[in-house]
Amino acid sequence: MTDATRNRWGLNRLGRRFMWASMGVLAVAVIMILIAAQQMFINDQDLGTLLWIMLPAAVAAALAAWILSAPIARDAHRLSEAARRVAAGDLNVRTGVARNDELGDAALEFDRMTERLDAVEKERALMLSSISHDLRTPLAALRVSVEAIRDGLADDPDAYLKGMEHQVEALAVLVDDLGLHTRLASGTLEMRRSRLDLAELADEAVDSMRPLAARESVTLRFGATSGAPVDGEPAQLARVLRNLIENAIRHSPEGATVAVDVHQDGDHVIARVADGGPGFAPHVRDVAFEAFTRGDEARDVRTGTAGLGLAIARGIVEAHDGRIGIGDGPGGVVWFMIPGAPPRDPQITPAGS
Repeated sequence: MTDATRNRWGLNRLGRRFMWASMGVLAVAVIMILIAAQQMFINDQDLGTLLWIMLPAAVAAALAAWILSAPIARDAHRLSEAARRVAAGDLNVRTGVARNDELGDAALEFDRMTERLDAVEKERALMLSSISHDLRTPLAALRVSVEAIRDGLADDPDAYLKGMEHQVEALAVLVDDLGLHTRLASGTLEMRRSRLDLAELADEAVDSMRPLAARESVTLRFGATSGAPVDGEPAQLARVLRNLIENAIRHSPEGATVAVDVHQDGDHVIARVADGGPGFAPHVRDVAFEAFTRGDEARDVRTGTAGLGLAIARGIVEAHDGRIGIGDGPGGVVWFMIPGAPPRDPQITPAGS
């Protein structure tokens, strides 16, 4: 509380308002008594007694105003000071106000708002740090290749161009993942759902990943129950499956097997991808689906994934009213489940046909 908000009696602005309100009520009471006395409703003796009573009442009103306003003014000052610090960029500040009234509600909402702003700012800083980190490697490789070709130092220009093409593709994947993550986080990704068989979609995703698996000396195995109908966006669900399969392949040692399984369990369809790698480290399990989380820093930078694969998978699955999680090993296991499509109504054949 600054000195400018107190008068010479130590009352703050709220206290002065309480006091003047109390004095106003007392003034109205005195005026009414005087009017009553003038109209001969009160005799002179009673009038004097009432006026003497008003004097301690005025003192009590001022004292009550000071006592009642002090905690309110203190907490209002805390809220004001917290707002000033947040405006200055300090998102770690909290009001420290705990009251069971409207001022307490305002302070609670302010603290929640500050926590959300702090989380957004931390995610923004992490995103910028991750993007700059992920851009550095492919851009450095591109610069070296361009300089080598320009200076005539490239013995095999075609090989250099092929490497440059790979780095450009990595940058394109990074930009595409960032754009998709942004749309998922903001809820602006449009989902055009249709009836589809998740087992067939997973089979196609496995086939598309076989060249990568062969290059990494990993075996892909697929299993599914007969039919797993869901109402979903085919392209986005296929992306989830490819992300999970690619992640499993890249984290599996040579000669390992990646198993993909799709089956129906009650009202839901469950897809499960298990690899032959070491699995998720304990410190990664709790944050595996957060954006820019990396299980293998060097590998993720080389492939240009930016740690967004599982975060994107979670966003797409949750957009389909589903859930995604990490299963128990051995190896790394990721599963997701989405509601199965209700059975179609059988066609009714008209009588006599």
